[in-house]
Amino acid sequence: MTSTAALPKVADIIDGHAVFHDDMPVWEGIFGEECWPFFKPDSPFFRGHLTSSISWRDFVDGRGHTHPNSIARSKYAFCLTPEIVYDLKIVAVIYGQFPKLIKHSHARKDGQLAPITVKARIDILAKILSIAIITGKKKYNLDIKRTSDIPFSLLKEVIPTYSGRPQELKRALKLLSDPMVQRNLSAPLQWGQPDIEQSSIAWPQSSDIVGTPTLLDTQFLFLLTHCIAAIAKFMAAAGLVAHDSECRALSELSDWYKKPKAARAIDAYYKNGRLDNPTFSNKYGYSRREIRELIGDAHISAMVLVLLLTGIRRSETQFFMRDCLAEEFGYHFFRSKVVKHRPRDTPISEGWLAIDLTKDAYDVLMFVTKKTGCPHLFSAPWRKEKDVAKLHAYRPASLNLIIIRWLERIDIDEFFLGWTFSVHQLRETLVSQLAKQQVGLPFISMQLKHFNSRFNSMPNAVTAGYGQYRKQLMTSVSNRLALEREAALFDVYGEDAKFAGGGAAEHKARIDTFFSGTGLYGKDRERYIKEMAQRGVKLMPTSIGHCAKNFLVATTDAPPPCYGDYHCDPNCTSHVITARSAEVLIMRREFAHNEALCETNSDYKVIWLGLANELDKHIRSLR
Repeated sequence: MTSTAALPKVADIIDGHAVFHDDMPVWEGIFGEECWPFFKPDSPFFRGHLTSSISWRDFVDGRGHTHPNSIARSKYAFCLTPEIVYDLKIVAVIYGQFPKLIKHSHARKDGQLAPITVKARIDILAKILSIAIITGKKKYNLDIKRTSDIPFSLLKEVIPTYSGRPQELKRALKLLSDPMVQRNLSAPLQWGQPDIEQSSIAWPQSSDIVGTPTLLDTQFLFLLTHCIAAIAKFMAAAGLVAHDSECRALSELSDWYKKPKAARAIDAYYKNGRLDNPTFSNKYGYSRREIRELIGDAHISAMVLVLLLTGIRRSETQFFMRDCLAEEFGYHFFRSKVVKHRPRDTPISEGWLAIDLTKDAYDVLMFVTKKTGCPHLFSAPWRKEKDVAKLHAYRPASLNLIIIRWLERIDIDEFFLGWTFSVHQLRETLVSQLAKQQVGLPFISMQLKHFNSRFNSMPNAVTAGYGQYRKQLMTSVSNRLALEREAALFDVYGEDAKFAGGGAAEHKARIDTFFSGTGLYGKDRERYIKEMAQRGVKLMPTSIGHCAKNFLVATTDAPPPCYGDYHCDPNCTSHVITARSAEVLIMRREFAHNEALCETNSDYKVIWLGLANELDKHIRSLR
C-alpha cells in the first residue's frame, strides 16, 4: 500500500523550507490534482461540484473548462500559468490548514479555515493576477510566467481596474505577500505587505452594500395567505387537526374536509404509485393529478412558511430532522443547528421558536416524510424505488429553484412579476415584519441566532449591509428597526398618506395643521419626519393600525377600555388605520367571515358578521 504524504510541519513553514508533495491530501482532494473538492457528494455541506471545490484548471484555461455552466458567471478572463497556479496552491494550503500563521486570519476551533473562505481569496488573487498578465502583455510586452515576474508598479496600475470589493482585494493581496507565504513560494515577490499598505495605491471605489431586498408587504401577505390555505386544505384531506385557529377554520370549510376517500387517496398515491389514473379515480374519487398537486402545493407551502416565520438560513434547513419539535418552558422550538461561524461537527442543539402556524407546517412535513421514509423534513415529497438510498435533504440551491418554480405557478396576480427571488429574502422579510411591529432587538437577534461577538465589535461590510442596512450602524438588525420606524412614521405623518378608522379625519386635520403651521411642505416635511425617526419617536401600534391618543396629556375622562389592549375597536375616535394596513384589513375581514360561517351559535355569528361589515367599511374608505 502506497503511503500518502502528510502536510508540512509548522516549523518548516515558518523557516520557509516546507515541501508540498503532489500526493499530499488537501480537504477531499490531492495537492497535485487539478480540482480540490471540499466535501464528499454525500456530505450535507456539499453544494455541487462548482461551489464545493477549487478548480485550478479554470484559472489557466479560463472559467468553464472544468464546469461549463460557470462560463456565464465570470466577468474576468483567467489566464494564469501553471507556475502561478502552483504558487496559489501553496497559498491555499498555508491559509486553509495553518491560518494561525497568517496575521488577522480567523481560524475555527479545529485550527483550520473554512474552505469556502480560502476559495474566495484564491479566486480574487486569480482575477487580479490575470488582469496584470493581460495588461503587462498589451502595454509593456511583458511575458509573465511566475508570480515573482509581476512588478509592483504593474500591480499598482491594475488595482484600480478591479471591479470587485476593494476591501476583499486588499485582504487577498496582503495574504499573498504575507511573510509566512512569501518564504514558501517558488520565488520572492517584487513587493511585500508594507507596499500593499501604501497610501499611493488607488484602490477601486467602494460601493455601498445594499444587501438582499425584503419582500414587499403585498408579497409577504400573499405568501402567508396562500401557504395557510394550502396547508389547511391538505390537513382537511389527510385528517390532520390544525393548531392555528385560522388554519383550522379554513380546513373545516374546505371541500376536502371529512372526506374519508381523500385520506385513502393520499395513502394510495404513495403505496400504489403504478396504479393507472382511471382505476385510481374510480376507486378513490380523485385523480392522481389532483392528489399530486394537493401534496406538492402543501409541501412547498409548509417549507416556505417555516422559512418565513422562523428566519432559519437555507443552509441550516438540511438539519431540520423528523421529530425536531421540542417543548421547553411552555414554548415549542424547532431543533436544528447554526452552521455560520460554527464547527462542522456542532451537534443539533439550537432552537427556533415555533408558533401554531409553523407547527401546522411541521405536521405537514412530518406526514410527507413518513410516507417517503426520509429523515430530513426539507426533502422531496416523493421517492421512486430506485431512489431508496438517496434519502437526503434538499441542497440550498435546489431549494431556491424549487420555490422559484412554485412561485411561477401560483402567482396568478403577478405579485412577483419581474422580481428576483431568493430564499434568503424570507429571512430578511421576517426581520422587516418584526421591526414593523416594534418587536425588540433582543428577540430578533435571538431568533436569527445573532447573539455573538457582533455586540462587542463593529461588523464587517457584509454584515453591516445585511438586509439593505446602512453600514454606519452598529448592527444590521438595529438599522432595519430604524428603516422600518421611518417608514411607519411616513405612513402616519406623510403628506399624501391615506387613513381610515374612527380617528382618521381628526388625525389628518391635526397633522396637516401642524405641518402647515410650521411651514413644512414637500421635502421639508419628509426631512422632518426622518429626523423624528432618528430621534426615536415611537408610535403606539394596534392590531390593525395606530392609536393617536396622547396618554401623557392629563384628562378628566376615565381611561379608555382598550388601555393596555392592542385589539382596538376600529371605530374608536383615537384609532387610525394607515394605507399599509389595507391588506391586513382584508385578511381580518376574511377571517371574521370564515368564523361567522363556522359559528353555530347565532348570537356569536351576528358578532362576526358585524365585524366583517365594519372592516369592509374601512377597506372601502382607503381606496
